[in-house]
Amino acid sequence: MRCLKMLMIERGHCGPARVGYVEWHGKKISLPTLLQLDEESDSPGGYSILDIWDGRSHDTSVHPLSEGIFTEIVTPPNTDLYLLPSLPGASALREETGHAILRRQLELLRENESDLNPKRAVVRIPNRVSLEDLSKALSSFKSLGVRAASLTLDGTFGPSDMNAIRLRRALPLNWTYLALGRIEPSHIPLLYYLGFDILDTGLSYRAAATDVRLWRDGIENVTEKHISPRYCTCDSCKGANLAEMPKSARYDIIAGHNHATYRAVLSEARHAMETGHLRALVEAMTHRSPALASALRRIDADLYEFLEAFTPTAGDQVLPLIGPESYNAPAVRRFRERLVDRYVPPPRKKLVLVLPCSARKPYSESRSHHLFDRAISSAVGGARREVSEAILTSPLGVIPRELERIFPIANYDIPVTGDWDAEELRLAAGALVEHLSKFPEDAVVVAHVSGGYRQVMSEAEDRIVQTLIYTDSAESATSRDALSSLESTLTDMRDVVPLKSGPQVAREETLRATADFQFGRGTGQLLIPEGANLRGKLFHLVVCELEGVQLCSFVGKNGLLSLTLEGGEILQKTGRYWVRFDGRRIRGGSLFAVGISDADPFIRPGDEVVVVNGDEEVVGVGKSEMSGREMCAFDNGRAISLRHTRE
Repeated sequence: MRCLKMLMIERGHCGPARVGYVEWHGKKISLPTLLQLDEESDSPGGYSILDIWDGRSHDTSVHPLSEGIFTEIVTPPNTDLYLLPSLPGASALREETGHAILRRQLELLRENESDLNPKRAVVRIPNRVSLEDLSKALSSFKSLGVRAASLTLDGTFGPSDMNAIRLRRALPLNWTYLALGRIEPSHIPLLYYLGFDILDTGLSYRAAATDVRLWRDGIENVTEKHISPRYCTCDSCKGANLAEMPKSARYDIIAGHNHATYRAVLSEARHAMETGHLRALVEAMTHRSPALASALRRIDADLYEFLEAFTPTAGDQVLPLIGPESYNAPAVRRFRERLVDRYVPPPRKKLVLVLPCSARKPYSESRSHHLFDRAISSAVGGARREVSEAILTSPLGVIPRELERIFPIANYDIPVTGDWDAEELRLAAGALVEHLSKFPEDAVVVAHVSGGYRQVMSEAEDRIVQTLIYTDSAESATSRDALSSLESTLTDMRDVVPLKSGPQVAREETLRATADFQFGRGTGQLLIPEGANLRGKLFHLVVCELEGVQLCSFVGKNGLLSLTLEGGEILQKTGRYWVRFDGRRIRGGSLFAVGISDADPFIRPGDEVVVVNGDEEVVGVGKSEMSGREMCAFDNGRAISLRHTRE
């Protein structure tokens, strides 16, 4: 029996977008891919699924079913998949609601069970339906074996499109999703980012019929007078003088060009996903379209929890944060929120030194922070253990020195002009006030900042409860006079506060802050307890041992802790970041979703996780390749890359 088999996803994540394939009649259809109108279909409105690499159609068609007053539903014998009708016939229309549409699709499947195999069905999700009604309908569809759904967009990203996009978050993780309607090439990265696997290119033909070529960044009417056609190297356009051709000859050339554009943009989006740059590509595409920019900002606000759940917590790729579209990107907002929830200042801190960020990451390896380091060490010497350093930056807010190597802090890149907009000032000032509220009121805050950083301090100073002192650095924080002022101010503070010398504890403080940020508040004291032996250097590797047993290691390259099995046993007791293995012992270097019976829903791709068996014994530790929810939803795909397993 022909049916659409379970979606299989491969390694890699950048939001809800995924790379994988579905199996159909013994064939693998690589995802993401494109859908085009099938001009040779036996039924009007039929689609075929494209291979984006060669532009040819798979031997797979998608047939839209319809029903009328005097007609019966007929599934052509060559149809692979079918779209359920979005509306019943006029005589059956009793209520114009999404609930009625979903109910009618269920009735059709049940009434035509012998002719309509539900495993070949694609449910049409109406744009207006309550989440409660949708949830109930999805449960019924799943029980019948349905594994695919579609949403229809008009391409304006107005209220109707936004309703459809908001519904995407409520759909099953292991289904295949089609985006139908008026989808331009520039929309592809955003829709792929939101988790649509198959995207409609029907606009290719409609645009070609009106002499319109579609491009990655817009459209072009090739017959527009007084404007030269754009040069194109695609196979269809090569050598063609479109402006002087008869309309009938232009159609095939323009349609071919339009299809090539869709393929190129989807290929670019897939490559961006696999290299961790899809979000950056989505943001870049909004700079040419106010509608896309507006849509992304609303999506970030309304669908943050959905996007964040599939956004990796680790990575080594550069994270460009170019404009306002980046201010609330999931990785950025999550960092700000986790800093509030999980970061606890180390004890003994009597002075907080606020510093500007640097272009080079980690900050401590930059020229400016080398200069700050010398001034601080010269002024306070061994009393530095009582000084906490906080680095101001946009749009991440405040970065404690202990967390400067963690993702995305060591990875982000921003355009530096010295000017901060109102939203940047608001975010940074709010983050600074929140950060300083964790320190005692009798602590002293010394601000060594200039330019926009000084504006942040001015925005926040009325809400800072500690004594606030500015160094003389108004022009430049790295000038000779400014550095001299920093040194003299800290020298004075050593006596006034006072600051006392003692053993340096940067390694302990960094590892504990990292553990809290990575696994939750309080974990630092468990994984790096008093009396632990720390060996190594922060910029390379620090190993933590207790009574000769290694618990974890801090990897300077990514700023994260890697657990041993013994460290995993400690983390297991917190009830966080656990995965339950459906067996007793693990073999090999990977654990696949099929072997997982349950998982912590708060696991994100890139997290360090602990694998336990049915007896709650720790049998492995490693890095998650999926979210915890995906591990439970899928029956296939690599879930965890294992580092240590118990023999």
